[in-house]
Amino acid sequence: MSHDTLVEGPSTPATGVSRHSTAEREPPGMEIDTPTLTNALSYVSHRLLQKTREHHTFIVTGDVLFSLFFRSKRTTRAVELLQTSTLSLKQKEALVSGVLKTTEKYGIGRDDWLNNAGEVVMRRLNMHGGDVEEVVARSLVQKEIVFSGDGMTLVAVDFLYELRKMLHLLSRELEGGDGSGSEEMGGVYIDDMVELVRRLVTVEGRGRSLRKEVVEERYKTLVFSDGAWAVLAEEYERRFGEKGLREDGDEVGDRS
Repeated sequence: MSHDTLVEGPSTPATGVSRHSTAEREPPGMEIDTPTLTNALSYVSHRLLQKTREHHTFIVTGDVLFSLFFRSKRTTRAVELLQTSTLSLKQKEALVSGVLKTTEKYGIGRDDWLNNAGEVVMRRLNMHGGDVEEVVARSLVQKEIVFSGDGMTLVAVDFLYELRKMLHLLSRELEGGDGSGSEEMGGVYIDDMVELVRRLVTVEGRGRSLRKEVVEERYKTLVFSDGAWAVLAEEYERRFGEKGLREDGDEVGDRS
């Protein structure tokens, strides 16, 4: 699995938004390096298979994507899981047991694993019922595997959902809201947003820049501003020397 490597650069001067995060404070939590996280996931996977004799599929969202899938970060703070189906009591007990033992063995926080944190974030963003089901369905169709073990597979959340969520939070931050400064939501990372756009352009778009209407037609609860779109477009172009985002009025054939 190959991924583009992002070029390091300075802060975006026009807005004062940090290259790394729009939040001034880092959200609390222990930093987990990628090799340790991979070992921990293997341990949980083995425990799940051992206890349930079944294979389980979960969706991952948030910070962990950029550690495990994009490999653009060396560490992550949390494993935000989104369940693909309701767990039985036996399955939940096995997950809880596995995560608790993993916490003891590897020193990894357990709250996000046990609280279906991906859905918790969605509900805080006023996404309910059908919205959550749409994210799950599109993520399973996208089928980008983040981790695979004998008892557990983790797939990446729909990249357009992740991008739109981050645009929504960036909009709130730029407007002086609590989009990224809150403990619940964590920081909005410009690097991560650029990474998502790069993936959508080079793989899904086959080199064509991402149209605004494509992003706007999904997950409409997550409203974002023209200002947030412009900040991301400017940062992508600064980084790669070409346009990654375009307005709906731009020519369809434009690859610049």
